[in-house]
Amino acid sequence: MTKISGWLLAGTALVAAAPALAQTTSDTAEAPAAGGYGGDIVVTAERRETTLQKTPISVTALDDKALGDLQISRTADLQRVTPSLSVTQGTVDPTTLTIFMRGAGQNAGTWVGYESAVGLYIDDMYFASLTGANLDLADLERIEVLRGPQGTLYGRNTLTGAIKYVTKKPSDTPYGDFEAEAGAYNMKRLKGTVSTPLSDDWALLVSGNYYDRDGYYDAPALGRDDYGYSKEYGARAALKYIGAGPFGLYATAFYSRAKNDGSVGLATNPTTLAPAASDPYTYLSPLDGYGDAETYGGDLTLSYDLGGATIKSVTGVIHTSEDFLADTTAGRPTNTVEGPYDLGFDRLESAAARTQISQELQILGDTLGDKLHYIGGLYYFQEKGHQGRDDYLLGVYDLLPQMVHMKTQSYAAYGQLTYDLTPTLSAVAGLRYTHEKKSVDGYQQNNLTTVLADRTYGLIDASRSANAWTPKFGLNWQATPDVLAYASVSRGFQGGGFNYLALVSPTNYENGFDPQTVWAYELGLKTTFLDGRARLNLAAYRNDFSDIQTNVVVNGSALTQNAGTARVQGLEGEFSYVPVRGWTLFTTGAYNDDKYLDIDPASSAAAAGATRLPNVPHWQASAGFSGRVPDEKLGALLVGGDWSYQGGKYLGGTNAPITYMPGYQIVNAYVGWAPPVASDVEVRFSVANLLKEQYYVYGNVLGAYGIRSPGEPRTWKVSVKFSY
Repeated sequence: MTKISGWLLAGTALVAAAPALAQTTSDTAEAPAAGGYGGDIVVTAERRETTLQKTPISVTALDDKALGDLQISRTADLQRVTPSLSVTQGTVDPTTLTIFMRGAGQNAGTWVGYESAVGLYIDDMYFASLTGANLDLADLERIEVLRGPQGTLYGRNTLTGAIKYVTKKPSDTPYGDFEAEAGAYNMKRLKGTVSTPLSDDWALLVSGNYYDRDGYYDAPALGRDDYGYSKEYGARAALKYIGAGPFGLYATAFYSRAKNDGSVGLATNPTTLAPAASDPYTYLSPLDGYGDAETYGGDLTLSYDLGGATIKSVTGVIHTSEDFLADTTAGRPTNTVEGPYDLGFDRLESAAARTQISQELQILGDTLGDKLHYIGGLYYFQEKGHQGRDDYLLGVYDLLPQMVHMKTQSYAAYGQLTYDLTPTLSAVAGLRYTHEKKSVDGYQQNNLTTVLADRTYGLIDASRSANAWTPKFGLNWQATPDVLAYASVSRGFQGGGFNYLALVSPTNYENGFDPQTVWAYELGLKTTFLDGRARLNLAAYRNDFSDIQTNVVVNGSALTQNAGTARVQGLEGEFSYVPVRGWTLFTTGAYNDDKYLDIDPASSAAAAGATRLPNVPHWQASAGFSGRVPDEKLGALLVGGDWSYQGGKYLGGTNAPITYMPGYQIVNAYVGWAPPVASDVEVRFSVANLLKEQYYVYGNVLGAYGIRSPGEPRTWKVSVKFSY
């Protein structure tokens, strides 16, 4: 970390602490734990409502105020303040997520059939696709990031954790939120939510969002200086039964669409790491790429209170489609001088769609004098999809079009018991059984040739099944009303699959990769002190992986391989403090250590001599503050800022130098005003990447070609927010 960052952190602490010196002792003592980062908000991490500080799981919870103060407008921004989380946009589509947590994840989420090791949930509905998951966050009540295996209660592909988007709900009291923004690169953003009761028994919520921004890349081969355009829009409607009685109903429908120029990067020499242009925001390819992702669906939740127990049914349907065209290595100059420019390794075009349906039946309640708390359920999931692909390689090989169809079916049964041994000590035991079957069929070119007569198709037809038991055991000790200690042992599971990115090799495609599992051990401490104004949550964990899945590149094919056994362990901490009413300070940190224990000698990671697991930075940290200085005549001054640091990490399983992303730090800040009259109006001026840090978020190598994608430059915006 540089000296300037140290001074910024010191300045942040002094600015945030200054109001405390100006307050009386009584004012300080009465300071509440206001909304924002670190507040003890209600969460549903254990599938029932509890406060954050009473939940024996490592959880980062951000309410809508914290999301606004921290300028978290999409999922990829979460890594700035969440320990042990690594999130970036996809390789060829910026709406696709690459998510890693505590040592495991998936780099190829753009392709149907690939699944994340970190589960995504919209309320109680599992979201299988990583495509479309990095969209604008519009009408959220909060986000919960659950660290550690969640396989017992959440199930599919929560090997190392889950991210849960909790949406705003209709209410019997009318309310609304509206926000308009304008900023750098002609950015325009509108979003709004309205909730109103329709009668004594029903309430309706409707929300919508729109986002539009020019790009910040210079594309000399295309004659553009605004390449990287992005446009998103969507809507959601929710209906809720608010009447009296044991019956409950909640139904939603949603739609979103994103259009863009695709993911953009800078051509880079994979050996020397020398960029092909002096400015990292330079796209050299003559290919005018595009991306178009569409997502829609809905869910229906029915519940009935039996008195002492509640039964619930959650039914969900989601459809996603995606079209894109990309130069996978961002072009190259034809000589040592910049220009003219050629295509890089691959002109890649694809069209895909996938539809998932899920059904969960659940019962939860309390018995034995409220000493035994139980939850159990049955779960079914099915997904079908297809993807077509066209490749033009090295300016020579025009491959035959590829088409595949995939299908996944999953069945599960689960249960978890928590028994209060004493008023302060409880024991947890849970178990889930999962059966999965995956199949794929289709065709792709058999060989690599420039001769039309020699190009032949090979058929793809394969299936694989897996069964898994994922238990959890734990002890929770509420030592005092303000101190919770917990210990847990749990097992996580993620199914195997097929190599959808295998190039002209049906055999590699069908061989695929096996499931990966983890035994996870965690000790945690959650504390509240200083009359509820301060919170410090700590966790120590160890993950022991078997058959860990890593992403590698072999002869131009991006493959997933089982690299053997590995260990990832670390320490995590989150601290927040409210010195006086309206002011909050926070800091987070994580240290993670990764190591292969027994690497498979047949894997590409072993052949390359890899020593680091992908996407495991050793160090992560953040700090910041938000505050409000009220004045009866002039209104309230709003100020805030945050700093975050991401340590260096490799993205690829072979530890190729171009896939190493050096550490970087980001500083954000805002200043705003709220009028003196009693109204919920705010005006803000915000700056992201205040110090103009130049950093990279993606890097890859394909033969003699390489690419690196820089993070966003400094941006600013003006926002006006109104709520009632």
